[in-house]
Amino acid sequence: MTVIAIDFETATSRRDSACAIGLAWIEKGEVTRREYRLIRPRDLDFHPGNVRVHGITAHDVRDAPTFPAVFREFADGLDGALILAHNASFDISVLNACLQSYGMPRPALQSGCTLALARRLWPSEPNHKLSSLADRFGLRFRHHHAGDDAFACAHIALEAVRAAKAKDVLALTRRMELLKTHPALPGLVRDGVAARALAALNVVRTPQPADASLFVVKGSRGTPYEIRLRMKPGRAPELLCSCIGARFRADCRHVKLLKAGNLADLLSDNRKDAGRIAALFAA
Repeated sequence: MTVIAIDFETATSRRDSACAIGLAWIEKGEVTRREYRLIRPRDLDFHPGNVRVHGITAHDVRDAPTFPAVFREFADGLDGALILAHNASFDISVLNACLQSYGMPRPALQSGCTLALARRLWPSEPNHKLSSLADRFGLRFRHHHAGDDAFACAHIALEAVRAAKAKDVLALTRRMELLKTHPALPGLVRDGVAARALAALNVVRTPQPADASLFVVKGSRGTPYEIRLRMKPGRAPELLCSCIGARFRADCRHVKLLKAGNLADLLSDNRKDAGRIAALFAA
């Protein structure tokens, strides 16, 4: 299996604002390849707080390729791969949000988190930040440079394999029950029940996800959740959220906000559609 450590930097708090990506390939217990690309976000909006962290500005990426061009360069290698990241929930959510924003399909992949691995294997460490672990293992790198962060993540994974005396990274993440599976998702298509429902509300936009309209929202702790609009013949429209609260009640906080037209926590790039949801449910 292909194993790739990945790291994103974003221009704003929006997950679909990736402005840099770093990748590091692991083969036979070694880092064998490294790649780094700047990415031009859709609207070139850079928040000062993000710039202070990674130092990338709108000027730096003005002539850089957009996310689709960068992703297509590596898409074949990601298909079926194990993707590692330090705090993987963030980087996987950036990947998902960017793909969704541009209507691109997601390849099937698995993910593992080196932050979670480090917490399990070295519980006595003062903290498990990427920079602190890099110091522990004598790695010299520029923190918040996506290429260097991916490289450090890959080395931490290899150190974890050695510490746990595991066969490889895949075996270790599986043993620690930290392996997550992400099935392939289709790109946007031009039809579907939800697409026609929104079209009836005079919404003009890019094609919809198959049989659903998908929105990505930010939870109270910054965790991204997906809300899908489901339309079935003879039944009222439904909004289905992926958060834990939605397992116990149909209208979780995120669904209520979306129905009310409150888009403050919307991360996906389809505000026009989201703004029409209130009208759909008021009808």
